[in-house]
Amino acid sequence: MKNILLSFFIVILLSSSCASQKILTQYAGTTIVFGDGGGFTGQINEYTLSTDGKITVVKSMEGDTVILSTISKKAAGEIFTKLAGSGLDTLDFKHPGNKYYFIREVREGVKHEVVWGNPEYAVPQQVENLYTLLLSKINNN
Repeated sequence: MKNILLSFFIVILLSSSCASQKILTQYAGTTIVFGDGGGFTGQINEYTLSTDGKITVVKSMEGDTVILSTISKKAAGEIFTKLAGSGLDTLDFKHPGNKYYFIREVREGVKHEVVWGNPEYAVPQQVENLYTLLLSKINNN
């Protein structure tokens, strides 16, 4: 009986260590939330970068929040500096299309979001540059 319990415990331990790391609490600091959604499936891919460099992802069809990767605090700080210089907090730009993209800053409970995808409205260049930079951090990790 001891061997069965020990074997069961080892199997549980090993299977839990192989699972994706799930986030149980929300990050309290400033975050940049970015991603895309819509299209044929309607799935939303939402990535969150925190000031400590942690990048998490939520895919709407799966529902779990998992840690995707981590970048250095210095690299994260540079991105947050670019965010501050982009003027995102003053832009009023919400023009989604069938497939849409977004960047949202969450600071002290206040959210500011820019959404684009409608081909009739050109996304501001500073927003597109920031989005490309953010994507490079998830694609390189």
